[in-house]
This record gives sequence, structure tokens and C-alpha cells, in this order.
Amino acid sequence: MVVDRLPRQGTIVTDAASLPFVLGRLSPAECIVFDLAGEPSRLAPDMPGRGWIRRLAPAGWDANVVLGSQAAARLASRMTALAALLRQDATEWLCGVDALFAAENKIVQYRAAHTLGLRIPDTLIGGDPGVLAAELGEPFVIKPLGPGNFTGGDGQEQVIHTQAVTAAQLAGVDLLDAPFLAQQMLTARTHLRIVTVAGRAWTAELDADGLPLDWRQVARAHHSFTPSTRWHTVERDATRLARHLQTAFTCQDWIFDDTGPAFIDLNPGGQWLFLPDSLTTQIADHLAAWLRGS
Repeated sequence: MVVDRLPRQGTIVTDAASLPFVLGRLSPAECIVFDLAGEPSRLAPDMPGRGWIRRLAPAGWDANVVLGSQAAARLASRMTALAALLRQDATEWLCGVDALFAAENKIVQYRAAHTLGLRIPDTLIGGDPGVLAAELGEPFVIKPLGPGNFTGGDGQEQVIHTQAVTAAQLAGVDLLDAPFLAQQMLTARTHLRIVTVAGRAWTAELDADGLPLDWRQVARAHHSFTPSTRWHTVERDATRLARHLQTAFTCQDWIFDDTGPAFIDLNPGGQWLFLPDSLTTQIADHLAAWLRGS
């Protein structure tokens, strides 16, 4: 959607999967890559440009690759080459690769929000369910600290949804084998998806009535967000958080409960195309304009 708004000449689109077809050559002094028109483009300290990291690799690009295998070494080498390309000195990134990796860590996000004085749920990582219940109350919420999805043994994609639990339900579970976040449970009245781009913000809201704790479990909810202009204070805080994390592009989840707004999650490469067209068009226009230097 954003690429369609950019000229083919001079626009380079690549990731770890397509890098061998886009990269011409890479040296300490410069990099030659092929643009969408198939023409070579030079990236060098004297050639300033702008870029947006939407993703480093497509989903499943390393499926069935065994850790430590020759295939794993091959893909790791490709990622290393991509990382070198992303660290061109003259390229101004909407969100640099190092800031991207840092901001994907939920504890880093909550630490930043806490530093800025934003409201967040009480959050802990720990191995004793009894301690978690005593600190957070019951039921409390658990969510993945790492990836929220994986491919099962049957080849099917599995999604790990946020859920409310009690200490008794977690008895005997090793909570630190694959560490999970435990959080105070907040009861949402409204869910907010806020997209920030270079200091601007757009908000869509979803009525939480009748929805489970994790609205993603209900198919209709993905298409029920509506544009809203009544969350100016939350948008201001969302852009402050993005700026603090050095992530000029973010997709953020906030909730509004009986106490007020609370920050829940941030993704520096998150999804926004499921939002209403009136918003996605504005976001895409603004992204393309920033990339063009407008």
C-alpha cells in the first residue's frame, strides 16, 4: 500500500528472503542495490536517503531450518549482510534496526512507559504463581514475553492469546521455561489501536462490550474498529512513548477502563491495514510522504 505511493525509480524494497535478488554488491564504502525499476542504485555516505523497516524477513522464511545446520548458517549470513545494509550511515530510518529490536521487548516498553509516567498494568515475570497472585490479585493476566505465535507439529499456525488465570490453574507449570508476562487484570470498556508516524497519530476504537479479554479471539472484532478523534491526550502520550523509544512508526494498544487509559502493548512493525480505509489511506499517505522527504 505504501510502495504504491512511491516512484519505482530509486525505491528499494527488500528483506532477508529477497536480498539475493536485490543486492548487487556491498563494500565498506558503498552498497549497490536494484530499485523497483530494476535499475542499480548507490547507497553511500554521500547519498542520503530515508527508509522504513516493515519487516526483516517474511513469516516462515526459516521454517524447518535446524539450529546449527548448514541452512541455518546460510540464513544467518544473509541476515548479517542485511544488517550491514540497514546500518548505512547516510540512511535516515523511520525506526532504526537497533531501536526496532529494543522496542519489541515488552519489558523495555513498560520501562519506558513507566519512566514517562504513563499508566500501565502492574507487571511481573516470576516462577511462583502464588507470588504473582499476591502481587497482582486474582485472576491475573498472562501473555507471551516472546513470540505470540508458532507453528505446531501438525504444521498449523498456533496463536497464544492473552488469558486470565489463577495461581491454582498454574500449579506445577514452569513459568520460567518460556518466560511469560503476568499482569494485573484490567477490564476494558474500549480498546484503542493507535498508529504513530513521525510525530502524528491516528486512533481507531473498539467497544469492548461482549468481547473476551483478548479481542483477537473474535473474528468480527478485527473489522469493527472505528476511527476516533476523541483521544487527543492518549495520542499525545503514544507519540511521547514512540519518541522515547526512538520508534517513529508504532502500532500501539491501549485500553480505557473505569480508571482511564492504560498502555498495553507496542509493536514497531505492527499491523494497521485491518483498520478502516479512511485511516489506512491517511497513514499510507503520510508514510510515503515521509519516505519521499516531503
